[in-house]
Amino acid sequence: MKRSTLVIVEGLLFFLLCHLNLSAQMMNNKDKVMGRELANSKLIHASEVVLEPGKKTIMHTHPAHFYYALTDVNLKVSYQDGKVEMYKMKAGESGISEPERPHTTQNIGSKTAKFLIVELKEHPYKAPKLKK
Repeated sequence: MKRSTLVIVEGLLFFLLCHLNLSAQMMNNKDKVMGRELANSKLIHASEVVLEPGKKTIMHTHPAHFYYALTDVNLKVSYQDGKVEMYKMKAGESGISEPERPHTTQNIGSKTAKFLIVELKEHPYKAPKLKK
């Protein structure tokens, strides 16, 4: 079940990448607060993010991505440019996002926040070399 879900998500994200021509910076993977890596291929980078109450990530970016809340989450996202956004999601809610500029994410809820994030990687088409 988990494997088939990942394959479906990977296919969807590949479709989006190819048809919407999205590209962005990759997330900074040095932040151990972010959770654990689930998959890393030429197409995607998938992670389970776990933030304990009050915990905050380091400044990072995301390429275009899909997210899925595993638990109810209450997050504060603070962008490097000073803008702040609040996100409340119920377990099971999901969405897609364009590339994200530098930001930190803090769990401002009273319970552990868990969610999946599946990031697209760049896949420019490379034409095969023609034989002369």
